[in-house]
Amino acid sequence: MAHLRKTLVATLLQWIPLAALTVLLTGMIYVATQQSYRSGANDPQIQMVTDAVNALARGASPQDLVAANKIDIAESLAPYLVIYDTSHQLIATSATLHGEALSPPSGVFDNAQTNGMNILTWQPEAGVRSAIVVKSHPGGFVLAGRSLQSIEERETSLEQLLFIGGLATLALTFAAIFVTRLALARPAPTE
Repeated sequence: MAHLRKTLVATLLQWIPLAALTVLLTGMIYVATQQSYRSGANDPQIQMVTDAVNALARGASPQDLVAANKIDIAESLAPYLVIYDTSHQLIATSATLHGEALSPPSGVFDNAQTNGMNILTWQPEAGVRSAIVVKSHPGGFVLAGRSLQSIEERETSLEQLLFIGGLATLALTFAAIFVTRLALARPAPTE
């Protein structure tokens, strides 16, 4: 019994650095993958605002740039486009929130004005989160967005997978060290 307790303590001491490394690597994998998911969620919107600003500069009508069928961002995963004037007043839109115009805080527009483009997560109400990109142009602002629901579902799956994988790795490394120590500690058979 004392031998088993001594082996467990020695195993634990040898396993702790490996456990810390496992937790660190699992965390790094999560952060890198989650950031890739989230930043990739902005790609279509960046293209949409850039194309819309270029079209407006060529004289396109704002109403011609937005889809005729309006979506409700609380219910749809579809991307949407909204065009505002320099006073942040709605000119044209392909989306609403429960039938109401989309109106991000004025700081969203101020940041886009200062930096040319503002890329952020916007939550106009609980349970409604969008990846939005706002780009300024001489006539105002163009906002493109899409729901983060599918990205957040992927993130949840990633969390579950890494949690299970991390626990399995911790258990298997502990077991491997313990079994190896037991095997090495056995007295050699006498002849």
